[in-house]
Formats: sequence, structure tokens, C-alpha cells
Amino acid sequence: MRPGGWESLCWWALPGVVLAFACFPPESERLTCDDVDGPSDVDFRAIQALVRDENKGCLGGPCHSAETQREGLRLDTPDLVYEEFSTRADEIYAILASGKMPEEGTAWSDDDLKGLRSWYCNGAFPP
Repeated sequence: MRPGGWESLCWWALPGVVLAFACFPPESERLTCDDVDGPSDVDFRAIQALVRDENKGCLGGPCHSAETQREGLRLDTPDLVYEEFSTRADEIYAILASGKMPEEGTAWSDDDLKGLRSWYCNGAFPP
């Protein structure tokens, strides 16, 4: 083996690869198009209802209103819910699937998360 060969490159690149994968949420928290309902079963009003639900949504605490906008996320009107979920779907899904949000209230169930995946994959955007 000569110094500076591909083996050396691999040892230098390894920390970067490890760091890059550390930035991704665990597989269970990634938005995928596995296990989704069909397009005819997709309705974003159900997602909006979850966001506005006093137990599962944003109304349980003042986190994402016009005044606070934590993480730059605002969910206090139906139009804003659509805008945020359509532009930040991966990020929102990961935090909901982790159970970290909502901070106050009940975490979204597997069925709730399936509804979000179904909307994203069949109703809003292509996979």
C-alpha cells in the first residue's frame, strides 16, 4: 500500500460521512411514501384539524403563532398550515414522528402520521 492512496482518502472522508448521516433523523422519523392511503383518501382538512386540535395541535400552547413563531414556523391560520406543511414537510414530519411535538398535549398517532404521509405522497407532491 502506498501512502496517499484511496485507503488514506477513505480514512479522511469517514468522519465527514459519519457527520453527514448524523444530521438525518432516524428512519422511523423520515417522511417516506411507504404505507400510505390512496389518493382518493387524502384530504388536507384532516391535517389542518389535527394542527388545530387542542390536544394534538398548536392550540395546546402558544408556540407557533404570529407573536412567537418558534423555529420560524407559524401555524395559526389554515393557509399558513398549508404553506408550512407543503414547504417544510420533511422537517415537520420528523419532529411529529419523534413525539417531541406538540410539547404540550398528545403526540400524533401512527394513523395521524399516515394521514400526513398520504397527503404528501398522493395529494400534495409526487414522491
